[in-house]
Amino acid sequence: MNEVLESSKIIFDRSTRPFGIARVHLDAEGNPADVTIEYLNSAMAATADCAPDDLRGRNIYEIWPDGDRTWLDYFYRAAYQGEAVEFETVSVAYRTFQNVVVFPIMEGYCGYELQDITNWMTHSHSAMESVAAGMFFYEARTRLLLLTEPARESCGLDISYLSVEEFATALFDGDAVRRVREGIEELPSHCAKVLFEEELRDGRWIRISLSRTTAASRFATGFLEDITQLKETQAASARRSEIIEGLSAEYFILYNVDLTQDRIEPYLVRTEVAAYFAKVIEGGMAYGDWLEDYCANYVAREHKAEVFAHLNPEALRRYAEGGPGAPADLSVVFKRLFGSEEQFIELRVIKTGEGARGVVLAARNINDEVQKKMDQSEALETALAVAKHANESKTTFLTNISHDLRTPLNSIMGYCDLALAHLDDSDSMVSSLEKIRLSSNHLLNLINDILDVNRIESGKMVLSEQAIDLVQLVAEVRDVFAGQAKEKGIAFTVDASKVKHRHVLSDPLRLKQIMLNTVGNALKYTDEGGCVDLLVLEGAVSPNGAGMYEVVVRDDGCGMSTDFLDRVFLPFERDSMGRAPQTEGTGLGMTITKNLVDLLGGTISVKSKLRAGTQFDILLPLRLNRSKPVESPGAAGEGDYRSIRFDGLRVLIADDDELSREMMGAILEDFGFSFQLAEDGDEAVEAVAESPEGYFDVVVMDMRMPRMEGDVATRAIRALPRADVAQMPIIALTADAFEEMYRRSREAGMTAHATKPLNTKELILLLDRFLHGVGENPWPTEGGNA
Repeated sequence: MNEVLESSKIIFDRSTRPFGIARVHLDAEGNPADVTIEYLNSAMAATADCAPDDLRGRNIYEIWPDGDRTWLDYFYRAAYQGEAVEFETVSVAYRTFQNVVVFPIMEGYCGYELQDITNWMTHSHSAMESVAAGMFFYEARTRLLLLTEPARESCGLDISYLSVEEFATALFDGDAVRRVREGIEELPSHCAKVLFEEELRDGRWIRISLSRTTAASRFATGFLEDITQLKETQAASARRSEIIEGLSAEYFILYNVDLTQDRIEPYLVRTEVAAYFAKVIEGGMAYGDWLEDYCANYVAREHKAEVFAHLNPEALRRYAEGGPGAPADLSVVFKRLFGSEEQFIELRVIKTGEGARGVVLAARNINDEVQKKMDQSEALETALAVAKHANESKTTFLTNISHDLRTPLNSIMGYCDLALAHLDDSDSMVSSLEKIRLSSNHLLNLINDILDVNRIESGKMVLSEQAIDLVQLVAEVRDVFAGQAKEKGIAFTVDASKVKHRHVLSDPLRLKQIMLNTVGNALKYTDEGGCVDLLVLEGAVSPNGAGMYEVVVRDDGCGMSTDFLDRVFLPFERDSMGRAPQTEGTGLGMTITKNLVDLLGGTISVKSKLRAGTQFDILLPLRLNRSKPVESPGAAGEGDYRSIRFDGLRVLIADDDELSREMMGAILEDFGFSFQLAEDGDEAVEAVAESPEGYFDVVVMDMRMPRMEGDVATRAIRALPRADVAQMPIIALTADAFEEMYRRSREAGMTAHATKPLNTKELILLLDRFLHGVGENPWPTEGGNA
């Protein structure tokens, strides 16, 4: 061995390559225990910053007790097993990477060479320096990393040699420190690669890949790559995907269109119909060919050109590029043909963020939306037509009512002038006054028709139920029109002989009004020599005691045109084909009749032929009156109202209109009253309060007065501290014929209610009831004279 040592000195003392000879010591069991440095040259000693004499003859693990024990294994294999070994290691103390070669000399001895490869590892791979990924090396035993310059730049570090813990702590935050440390340190021997991505503390993203060439290799090679831009691209792509996926909930199919390759393929399919269209382009299809085929076979003719103009490849490319003149949004709505169905479809173009390379076509069914818009449009058109018709009807009504109101007013004013001009001719004066009365009644009827329509349309008309003798009511209708028919030379027949149950319960006023309007209408449009028939029939009686009665009114007059039959019950309507425009009336009579029939639960229908006559059929369910009919006092029991006298009685007349006060005083004075006038409600209250008890026998009170209205004055009179006011009759008199005014009268404690224009007979009979005790409080159920 001495010869070997001497030879080594001669050969290696001046060598720059680190060289040494070591002896391996075994323990009692024959296992390697330590290594003694028998020889080392200056270059070997310099690796430990020592001189040869400092280390020669010393045990390695005496000098470095915490040294790498794997060296002992390699030295043992060379010294006792004759095996040459080469391995890499890291000097923890000097932070260098080393290549070590160990070879046998004789049993128990081995030679070893050491080469510092740190510079080689960090600089010899010059090809990697131009790559974005930085290279690093990892030594698993010491858990140390050696970073190349590109790796340091990727991480923003100014140190190339550091531990895994230092590396992770310097670059990452929070739980990422643990994940990076464990990801590198736990590189298993059986695993060739480890790859993971993490976000740096500065917000950038880095990809770390680490691989081991063999299971026995102590070094692993890794790469650090800045993938921030890739992550941003992925995030943007994910956002676009989320948007597209969100849109897919509304759209039944999405197509991906590659404008560069002129290809279309289905991206997402949600329905069976979508599956059909997706199958057409299975395996890819040229987009231009698909569009032509789609327009030719599935787009309605009127929309083909529009769809192609919006969706042809050039149009999509302009939209995707977003240059000057490109639309901000691109979609087209059209009617799609599929089998026997026609559906409205919207095809929307969605940019994918890839410039002019591609777009997504999203299709959704908007048939319900379009249909709803069409329905709304139709409803608006209908409403417009109705409004236009209503406006035209209003204009027609104002024209007609202006004419119809002026006609009786013209007669009234004309005959007033005649009466004043012939004061000395009693016959002429009586004739003029009678004609004034007739014209006044006609004017009142026109006004009442207008009020009836208003009450019906506002829902304020309330029906009463009273005992009626139907046959007697029909006879009264006959009596009303008998004279008029005879005067016009019209044969007027009335037949109620088929009515078996004549006693019924209903609203007599409205039932009679239905017949009067219908018969009056027939007489109005029938010429001399014609005939008008009123026929009342009784049908079956239901188990609940209601009979079905039919009222038939027919004439052979001018008739109605077919077009007008649909409008006969509309307000203000008149048939322009007949004589209607030249006939007096508001055009409200049949409207009122139809509404009254509806209120009574019946039906009304009409058949007519121009210049051949008209027939109205009215069906009314009327409840039978099973109780014994009570004879009601009629006109016969009233006698001649002109013979009634009120001599010695005093009346207080309250009205803000001077002429109304004077007229009322003159009329009542003719019947024996003495009277006192009040211009307002407060004046009436003052007159009663200042008079002796029992001074006034009755008060006639206008309802509408400027300072204190009639119902307020009535309450004040009833509240006076005197005995006579509690039972004193107070008669309301007003031109307001609506239910609201009747209600106010009753609630104020007024005794009865009469309407203007004044009906002298009815007022005198009303006063007779309360001053002479004839009859009870005659409050009507709703509007109408008391």
